[in-house]
Amino acid sequence: MFEGSGLALAEFLGLAGVVVTAVERERDGSWSLHVAGPVVACCPRCGEPSGRIKEFVGQRLAHLVVAPARVTVHKPRLFCDQSGCEQGSFVESGPLAARGARVSTVGRKAVGHLVGDWGVPVSRVAGAVGVAWCTAQDAFAVVADAAGVVAFGPVGEDTVVPGAEDGVTEAGADAAEGEGGGPVRRSVSGPLPPVGVLGLDEHRRGRPRYHRDPDSGRWVEDADRWLTVFVDHAGHGLLGQVEGRTVAGTAAWVLSQPAAWRAGIWAVTIDMSTVYKAAARAALPDAMLAVDPFHVTQLANKVIGDVRRRVTQEHHGRRGRADDPEYKIKGLLVRREEALSPAARGRLLCTLSDLGDRGRQITAAWRAKELLRAVLALAAHRSGHPITRSDVSNALTRFFTYCATVGETVPEITVLAETISKWRAEIANAVLHSLSNAATEGVNRLVKLVYRTAFGLRNVTNQQLRARYFASRATRP
Repeated sequence: MFEGSGLALAEFLGLAGVVVTAVERERDGSWSLHVAGPVVACCPRCGEPSGRIKEFVGQRLAHLVVAPARVTVHKPRLFCDQSGCEQGSFVESGPLAARGARVSTVGRKAVGHLVGDWGVPVSRVAGAVGVAWCTAQDAFAVVADAAGVVAFGPVGEDTVVPGAEDGVTEAGADAAEGEGGGPVRRSVSGPLPPVGVLGLDEHRRGRPRYHRDPDSGRWVEDADRWLTVFVDHAGHGLLGQVEGRTVAGTAAWVLSQPAAWRAGIWAVTIDMSTVYKAAARAALPDAMLAVDPFHVTQLANKVIGDVRRRVTQEHHGRRGRADDPEYKIKGLLVRREEALSPAARGRLLCTLSDLGDRGRQITAAWRAKELLRAVLALAAHRSGHPITRSDVSNALTRFFTYCATVGETVPEITVLAETISKWRAEIANAVLHSLSNAATEGVNRLVKLVYRTAFGLRNVTNQQLRARYFASRATRP
């Protein structure tokens, strides 16, 4: 326990008007400050001042201090007593910082956590503390390395990706830059935990970047505008990222992991993306593929909107307006049928009935959406009881039968049925095993939040490092 008092210390810590009387360290490692205020105060009832003390009471407050300061460490220069040493004299490396350092160890750690955990842009932290941008970025890199989040380069180019194009190797998307200045494909990852269900998704990183080849004069891509993310559904968060959204790049990242790690993956969850479907089949041929149910419902809702806009354009020769009957019920069309109140359901059906042929086509799309939702509602976590593959097959058959009969004259419903037919097995897997891509979408949201907060990052490696650190904060030590 450190005893003392200081008005200047209180001012520095943002505690104006009081005096620090003691500073102590708690058992959990946190610090507690004891302060004292003015003795003379006014009675809250009568307003008269009083300085006569009855007793002392304690009011515990939470306080946060982020205050940059200059610290001058006064230490001696020492002689070396060894006659054969060429050093002559030296200055000791004190407890606050290494020899020759310009930022204290505690200050560097605080800067790193402000960037990584608080999501503050590096430029803003560097400007507030009064250090260079690279110093603040290096401080974050040290904090990320201590948490096991590291950036590494190519993994090698000697393994061919199954099912990929000729000449594409396992390192595909991580090929090192060659003499011709080819693109550098980077990945961020550390020691990976065991994964049972792997999620794949993409997001837009920013603008693509190019440089001109001095020999050929052609523009060569340095950074793709898209990034593919790999997420563990068990809660370990973001596992890694690679540039682009190609079959070769996605499969290369998976194949670069140990064989034992790949053998533990029994399912892969994706959106309705043929690229990720092909990548999963190439890298994990024995894993089960499952399509996210949310995107299936989203596709069905999109079909309703497409039909509504088309029939409005055909009837009125213009886009929909707020006073159009079909426009007024567009919100009810995309809601769950069981969530509609009796009044809302009656208004929806009456409006569709009054629209004639336009209402018939919109009704057909709405019914197709509800039949598709009925397939997804069979999942055990929704229905509350186990199901079999026959149950899912029968529900899908009812959907396809409706599309082939009632919805046959609506082109959008025909396209919807063809799309669902292509993904029939993956949708059934998601329903039978209650799988979704929700964890991947949540991680993607956090990654995009980092990008927006930083107002864009030009360096891909720094961008991926910050994204993975921020997205894995719940699982770090």
